[in-house]
Amino acid sequence: MTPRSVGSNFAWTLSSGLGYALAQWAVLVALARLGTMEEVGEFALALAITAPVLLLARMQLRTLQATDARGVHGFEHYLGLMVLNVLVAVAACCAIAACVASSPREGAVIVLVAVAKGFEAVSEVFYGALQKAERMALIARSILAKSVLSVVAVTLALWLTKSPVAGAAALGLSWAVVLFLFDAQAFRREFPGAHPWRPLWRTPWREQGAPLKALLGLGYVLGITALLGSLRPNAPRYLLEAHAGQAELGMYAALAYFAALGGRVVHAMGMAVSPRLGRYHADGARQRFGRMLAAFVGSAALVGVCAIGCAALMGRWALTLFYGAAYAQNLELFVWLMGAAALEYICVSLQVGLTAARELGGQVVLLIVSVGVVVLASLVWVPTQGPVGAAWALGLGWMAELAGSVLLTVRAWRRMAPQQADPGPTVPATTAVGAREPTAG
Repeated sequence: MTPRSVGSNFAWTLSSGLGYALAQWAVLVALARLGTMEEVGEFALALAITAPVLLLARMQLRTLQATDARGVHGFEHYLGLMVLNVLVAVAACCAIAACVASSPREGAVIVLVAVAKGFEAVSEVFYGALQKAERMALIARSILAKSVLSVVAVTLALWLTKSPVAGAAALGLSWAVVLFLFDAQAFRREFPGAHPWRPLWRTPWREQGAPLKALLGLGYVLGITALLGSLRPNAPRYLLEAHAGQAELGMYAALAYFAALGGRVVHAMGMAVSPRLGRYHADGARQRFGRMLAAFVGSAALVGVCAIGCAALMGRWALTLFYGAAYAQNLELFVWLMGAAALEYICVSLQVGLTAARELGGQVVLLIVSVGVVVLASLVWVPTQGPVGAAWALGLGWMAELAGSVLLTVRAWRRMAPQQADPGPTVPATTAVGAREPTAG
């Protein structure tokens, strides 16, 4: 199979990532324009509650899939584990909603957002198989279709009903349609003879204990990493909602979502380079690994600098245009949030390299420290400084992780045994999808 250009993969991933971020942002804009700031706060609270649970369930299986250069696990292992995790996670979110929701409407929004994120999580398994084959164009088309459909469906539901419950239901329906009608069909076309859903009931799961246990061991670490990573931005939101109410949380969440645009750029670069970083590490190509990761980190830092500059120079105009004059009064908060985002972008780029190098345990330690810093700083600053204090706490947490990530990355790079002659890019002879060795078209 001929390897795809990293530049081409990046272009496809960037376009889809930005489209997805813009679509989610458009949903918030629709809520802000068609509803109240309190309803924006309800939706933000649902995201803050469900995101950690579903990210734990996802266990970053897509990243493991894409960087599994030796094909240790098959597609059926990733799909089976993901479906089981999603069912447990949605049930957990239902239980949380029953305990914390202040009204039936708020509880319904939490449950429906959890179901929507469950469909999105299952799509990640199909993306992982396509990403490993470097078919980023197919992933991009799926994400763009999901983005457009979700914006249209949610906006229409909000316009007709004025209810965030209907909006959350429309979000889940749009993501389910793309999963079953696009992702599964793209998988079938890309891997002739492979069946997307048949492994769920035809695989002899009792005989697959060893590979599932090994995958769960890797995924558990990454799942904890994702859970902690989600708690870091959401912990200040929990405290902000408790001390200042849903209106302040809605305003904070709306401003913070601008950071997702730059985050999608960094995410796109990470998706494009992660398969090759995994191969370079597996082959012991230390110089190639180091050069590619250094370029990635530098690019992520540049995105962060641009985010801060744009917030300072055009923030008031942008907030007024998209959200309204009430949101534009918080320019200082906006700049602080972009500063925290700039640190986040650099940390994310280092995380991609550490995952490719299978330095997983150290990431958990760093996240525990980082989340602890954010929680403690939030307890001090949120009650006295409000949303700005939440942004300060978030930035301090990212600074703590950045320092440790640099040390771990240097250690991982030094541990790689350099080859006598650094080889060119290598391509796996087969792509493990189920028990087959499909040939990509």
